[in-house]
Amino acid sequence: MRRTGAFGLLGVPLILLLGSLSPTLVWAASLARDPVQVLKSGTTVTLYGVAFPSPTAGWVVGGAGTILATTNGGASWKPQKSGSQETLYDVAFPTPKVGWAVGSNGAILKTTDGGAKWAVQKSGTIVSLYDVTFLDDKRGWIAGADGTILSTDDGGASWQDQPTGSKVHLYAVLFLNEKDGWAVGALGTILSTKDSGRTWKVRESGTPSTLFDIAFPDPTIGWIAGNGGVLLQTVNGGEKWEDRSLSQPVDLTGLAFTD
Repeated sequence: MRRTGAFGLLGVPLILLLGSLSPTLVWAASLARDPVQVLKSGTTVTLYGVAFPSPTAGWVVGGAGTILATTNGGASWKPQKSGSQETLYDVAFPTPKVGWAVGSNGAILKTTDGGAKWAVQKSGTIVSLYDVTFLDDKRGWIAGADGTILSTDDGGASWQDQPTGSKVHLYAVLFLNEKDGWAVGALGTILSTKDSGRTWKVRESGTPSTLFDIAFPDPTIGWIAGNGGVLLQTVNGGEKWEDRSLSQPVDLTGLAFTD
C-alpha cells in the first residue's frame, strides 16, 4: 500500500507517505524540495494504493473496486471498470500495459491493456491481500493477512502459497531480485528470504509497532516505515536494523525513493 507527503532524509530524496489517501490525492513532486500538490480524484471513496510506471501514466485503487487512471501525471483522473466491489489495497504496473490490483477477500485483478479491461484471477485464498510487487510481467508476489504470501512465475495464471511461519498481517512485500525478498507487518514483524520465498526467516526489528512498508534504494541501504512515526534503517543489507524514528507520533504507511 503506497500513500502521501515528502522530505529529504540524510541527503536522499525520500517520499514518506502519511496515513491513508483521502478522496483528494496528494502527489509529491520528484524532488523532495518541490512543493506537494493536492489533486482532485473525482471520487469520495477512500483510496489506498498508487502506482506510476512512468512520469505520466499512473493508477490509484480504493474502496468498492475503485480504480482511477491518469495519463498526464495526475493532472486529471478517469475511472476504470474493475468488475469488482472488493476494497482494493494496492496496485502494481511492471509495464505500462500489464498491471495487477489486490484487495479484500483474496481479490486479484489483472489488466494487459493499461486498464481498459480488468480480469479477476483466482488467488486460492479469502484473506485480505494488502500489497503486490512484480519484478517483470511474469514474476510477482503478494502479501496479506494471516502471514499470507502468494507468488507467481507465470504472469498470474497460477498463484502459490508460500508458508511464512507467521500468522500476523503482512502489509508489504519487496523483492530486490528473483531470490532476495522482504516482508513486513504487524507486531514489528520483518521477514526475509534468499530463495525466492520458498523459506522465510524472522529478523529482529526491535519494535512491537505495525510496519507498513519497506524500501531498498540500493542493496545495502534499506528503510522500513510504521505506525507512531517508526522508521528503521539498515546499512548492511538487513542484517541489522537501527531505530531512526520520527519525534512526531504520526503513522507512516509508505516509502518511496526518487533516486
